[in-house]
Amino acid sequence: MKISFYILILVFCSFPSLSNNKAFYEGRAKFIKEYITELQTLRKKDPDYNGAIAESLTGSFFQAIDKKPQDEVEAQALKTCEKSNNKGCKIRFRGLAINPEYNRYAVFDNSKGSLNVGLEDIPSNFMLSHKGISFVFSTSDYQAKDFTCAKTTKDNDFIVDMIVSQIDLYPNSFLGKAGLKFVLICGDINALGSSPEGLAPAHYDQSPGVFMLSVQKIKKQIDAGQPQIIKHIFHHEYYHVIDSTLTKAVVDDDWVKINKNPYSSENLKANVNEVLLDGRGFVSHYAKNNEFEDKAEVFAYLITKNKKMREVMTKDVVVFRKVKLMIKRMKTLSSDINESFWVKLQK
Repeated sequence: MKISFYILILVFCSFPSLSNNKAFYEGRAKFIKEYITELQTLRKKDPDYNGAIAESLTGSFFQAIDKKPQDEVEAQALKTCEKSNNKGCKIRFRGLAINPEYNRYAVFDNSKGSLNVGLEDIPSNFMLSHKGISFVFSTSDYQAKDFTCAKTTKDNDFIVDMIVSQIDLYPNSFLGKAGLKFVLICGDINALGSSPEGLAPAHYDQSPGVFMLSVQKIKKQIDAGQPQIIKHIFHHEYYHVIDSTLTKAVVDDDWVKINKNPYSSENLKANVNEVLLDGRGFVSHYAKNNEFEDKAEVFAYLITKNKKMREVMTKDVVVFRKVKLMIKRMKTLSSDINESFWVKLQK
């Protein structure tokens, strides 16, 4: 019998902070790769070997490899996880594949009036649900280690109506698989010292299917003459959720190797009105920060400024290749992400 465990601690984390923890994610990817290699090697000697990895809410990995049946090996990994006083233990890997039933999706508890997002229970009330995506609003100021979500009121119909119209752009087959479950509307948001319009929290390399919006910041942008800000924020944050469904969002070598220029070491600010056409492979200055913001910006502009993006793609081969890879990945979620879908966006 072989039991081992690997502990990586990083509590509830938001995408804006992921660039500071890339080594953490690379460590997770390395561990999974080594687990798969080890199990494959053992199976070559004896095909009766089975393996499992349990993951806790705090990010700990617990591996078990044995000749017992698969369900017993999984129970073994879970038992080791639970004995170590870890909460929320789930089987992440069954044998050589990700457990198809594994997820860390947020859950709304109406009786408690809260949205559970992993280690966090955010006080909130239900507003409405549209095509499988629920809208909730914060009912009191909430502060976690990495972010705050300020109290707001139900008087946010202008935000909800706009987002509903954007959800309707997507085919139902895509919405059902892309991973978005909740939109949480906050009075304001603070994350690691910054105050973004939107925030997509993550459970390590998998999304809980939530993103947050700041009413205060959105109203400020609208008052400053940017009425389309909600559209860009929605699609940008939505892609963070999609990205973690499709890839290891932070360790994406296939995307990064397309670049001819490195990402910036500075913390560049967002400007939703810009679409760069300088031939350097980035659609905006904000996209230059890292690969996950790069992907989210490409996607947001593909949806909200499709005509302009087609012009950029004809003049910038790097952007063209990024879009090609993105569309290829999206098609794995739904065959309805086809030419007809993209043509409609030009109108």
